[in-house]
Amino acid sequence: MGKKKSVLLLVLYTLLIALLCVVCLVSFNFGPKGSRKFDSILNSIAKDADLGGVYTASEVYSGGGYSAVYYPEGVISAKQYANDLGGIADEAERAEYEAKYRAAANGALYLEVGTACGENGEVLESFSKAFSAAVETITERFSRLNEDGTRVAVRDGYTIEVFLPEMMDGEYFAISRFVFTGEFGVRYGASEDAATDVFRIQKGETVADYVKGVSAGSSAGTHFVALRFTQKGADALAKATAEAGSSSDDSSSSSTTNSIYFYVGDTAVISLTVSEPLTGRSLYISGSYTSATARTTAILLDSAIAGTESDLAFTAGDALQIPAAYGADALMWLYIAFGVLFAAMMAFFFVRYRLLAFAHLYTYLLFLFATILCVWAIPFLYLSVEGFIAFLVTSLLLSACNAMAFEAARKEYALGKTFASSVKTGYKKVFWKILDVHIVLALFAFVVYFIALPSLQAAAFIMGLTAVFSGVCALLICRFAWAIMAALTKKQGSFCNFKREEVEDDE
Repeated sequence: MGKKKSVLLLVLYTLLIALLCVVCLVSFNFGPKGSRKFDSILNSIAKDADLGGVYTASEVYSGGGYSAVYYPEGVISAKQYANDLGGIADEAERAEYEAKYRAAANGALYLEVGTACGENGEVLESFSKAFSAAVETITERFSRLNEDGTRVAVRDGYTIEVFLPEMMDGEYFAISRFVFTGEFGVRYGASEDAATDVFRIQKGETVADYVKGVSAGSSAGTHFVALRFTQKGADALAKATAEAGSSSDDSSSSSTTNSIYFYVGDTAVISLTVSEPLTGRSLYISGSYTSATARTTAILLDSAIAGTESDLAFTAGDALQIPAAYGADALMWLYIAFGVLFAAMMAFFFVRYRLLAFAHLYTYLLFLFATILCVWAIPFLYLSVEGFIAFLVTSLLLSACNAMAFEAARKEYALGKTFASSVKTGYKKVFWKILDVHIVLALFAFVVYFIALPSLQAAAFIMGLTAVFSGVCALLICRFAWAIMAALTKKQGSFCNFKREEVEDDE
């Protein structure tokens, strides 16, 4: 490779690394009097709620979030059972209350006889099936929020524990709304008590025959919930509200001001005053919604379209604020740990290989920035302790593979081969070793991704993705950087700290 061409390629490579460094790592103010701020990609990456620290330029977040337990109908905590029983003075009433419940196997819960269990305390099959269906529905609702750090888990066998990160807007709104179960319904009338069903669902029909779906949106800064009806649903809604806004019989100056109520099970989630007939196939409801609350309401209603009248009713316990599991400074310590390991890695390469270390440095930085960009761009990835460890594993692999290639070339050079021949032969000897280990690691990581618990899936995917990056960097990028850098010097052996073996002549 010619010297001029190498200089041009090295300059372009350096500019690319510098640009990626600024975009990925540097936040800064710009505009008139610094009124605007550019947030780095690393700052913008979603963080696990178990980490603590300042996560974005616009908000301070110390990690953690809010947790609550959903109790299905017929299930109470042992603490509530003890409190209720302790408040009953009459012996007959105490005996009646004791006969109403049976302790669950683990003693943490009490199940109501006839609702959740039989007389002997065995859990009813109908209750188990309904609970499993409710877990699936509630889990799906929280997953649709696409908030990193969200967790839904079954606790003590028959309660559902939910967790939302503090950095999410409207986290308590979501916790208090997603507890509602049951079928989507629409009622219309002068009051909630007097309202009647709008959809006259016939045998063989479901709510989905009348409602296509519910979504959230915004226009000119106003957030809304949009309901989309089928033609059958739109006709039923128009028929029910046909008299809205018309004059009443006893006063020509007054008009009918009924309301329409949107239900999930037995709970009215939205109420809307209707002053004119609703004739379209879409209905847009705004008000005091924020982006987060509109999205939460839309997810709740949309998921209830597939609900059933027999869905279990749940009660949400008090929402508790949970601190970051790894402490308030965990994020800072992750960055410090990476800095120390990075410095140690580069110290080794510069001591061992002198200026050749720059080839590894450029390769590693490109690997680092590619990882940051992918974690930022792929919705289900986020920065966590597990993800950080996965990244460190592939970082170590990349460094080891580069060192392996350097050492193979060093040995060839020591035998008296030319520099170009040493590099070519060295890479040829280690090519399949490097490729095989990367293929095995990538396959292992992606298999784990498909079978692992949700909390490990992101970390497994990061490991698989960075294993692919590491293989490309070790076999192609580093060799390319080595070629353009070595072409700039006449003493290529000294550039790499390679030496010939000295052989003494026999006398």
